[in-house]
Amino acid sequence: MAAIVQRSDNEITIQVTVRLGGTMLEMEDEIQNATNAVGRCATEEAQRRFDTDGSAIKLGSVKWTARSMS
Repeated sequence: MAAIVQRSDNEITIQVTVRLGGTMLEMEDEIQNATNAVGRCATEEAQRRFDTDGSAIKLGSVKWTARSMS
C-alpha cells in the first residue's frame, strides 16, 4: 500500500495507493489505512537513523536493553 521510493540525507518520498471503491465509509477506511501506512513507513525510516549499532543505551548507571524473542 505504501512504500519508500526515494531516499536522500534528510528526505524520503513515499508512494501510496488508495483504493476508492464501495461506500463512502469503505473509502474513508481505505484512506485512513493508507495514511497509517505512510506514517509507519516514515517512522520506521526515522527509527533506523537513530539505531546505529544496536548496542545498549546507558543513562547514568542504568543500562537499557531490548530483549528479542527471535
